[in-house]
Amino acid sequence: MATASAPASAANLGPGFDVLALAFELRCQVSATPSSEWRVRHIGPEAPDGQIFDIVLDAAQRGVGLERPMDLVVDNHIPIGKGLGSSAAAAAAGAAAALRAVGEPADPEALFELVATMEEHPDNAAAAVYGGLVLCPPDGTVRHLELHHSLVPFVAIPSDSLPTFEAREALFNQVSRAVAVRSLGRMGALMLGLVNGDDELLAGAADDEMHEAPRNGIRPRVKESIRAARAAGASHVCWSGAGPAVLAFVKSPNEDAVAQALAEAMPEAEVIRMSVATQGIR
Repeated sequence: MATASAPASAANLGPGFDVLALAFELRCQVSATPSSEWRVRHIGPEAPDGQIFDIVLDAAQRGVGLERPMDLVVDNHIPIGKGLGSSAAAAAAGAAAALRAVGEPADPEALFELVATMEEHPDNAAAAVYGGLVLCPPDGTVRHLELHHSLVPFVAIPSDSLPTFEAREALFNQVSRAVAVRSLGRMGALMLGLVNGDDELLAGAADDEMHEAPRNGIRPRVKESIRAARAAGASHVCWSGAGPAVLAFVKSPNEDAVAQALAEAMPEAEVIRMSVATQGIR
């Protein structure tokens, strides 16, 4: 038997649409044992609800081939459909556990390519495999950034979910040149602000127009929660991935105020002070 786990992640971080993500120490663990047939059991607190398609099973089969069946046991602690990269973590852990169960190395580059292909975008895949704060340039080479020590991530996780396909359907097919230029400016401000802990730069990264603006229409409560956390002193607040979870970067004097603001704006949500997962696949 072999076991592997992969972390949750928040993608986009505002204007870094499909190219930035941050891994959190909240994990999906998969155990794989060679078997006479393919089987998968979900024993963790977060399990898919009656879905015929199983991401862990699919990733394991892609990793080792259909001809090498496995008994897979999934212990997932990442909320599903909330914008925390649950599918990327499930795919990464499933493929890695299956590969190790047959004595093959779980090569990070190959795992990243497999998961990114399944996800159809690389940001959550990079965070799940490599951990930390990651940038995914067009050349496909994942780059690590160092999140400034003063910035503490808080996530408000609501009770409802928002499937990624539904969130993507809300996006604009085209954007104007002015929106593209403003988005580039926000992206630059975000990257420098996260690395330097500069509140003025992070303020310039707010109000993304590429994916957050159109999605605000389908989940207006997310926009209200972002506004409330920002008013309470958060350095940067954004949709966590495709939502509806909200991610806030907070400095220590403002932690309690921001956590309270998020709880009041989203009363049924669980507000968690997250630890960054510096290691991806484990």
